[in-house]
Amino acid sequence: MNKSTLYIGLNDKVTKRQEISTLEACKVIQNIVLEEASGLTIYEADGIYKHDDGQIVIEKSLKVELYDTLEAVVLKIIGLLKSALNQESIILQRETVDSVFV
Repeated sequence: MNKSTLYIGLNDKVTKRQEISTLEACKVIQNIVLEEASGLTIYEADGIYKHDDGQIVIEKSLKVELYDTLEAVVLKIIGLLKSALNQESIILQRETVDSVFV
């Protein structure tokens, strides 16, 4: 089964600050994904990274898992999420996993 994991930082790409609450972002993600796919799992996380100038950023992030979703659908979801959440990029991790719904 294929599994797609999206890592979505919540800082706005223009202001570099979180402009939408984490709860509201979860609702936006849920609504967009459920328009295009059959389900998702969502987790809160902290993204931590260093800019080229050495500045360290700690950013509220959301990790979204999608199972058995066609790649074209996943890419469409990413485009919709980037627009809705004003994101520069979203990380997509793809893997084949040995999972079954029982």
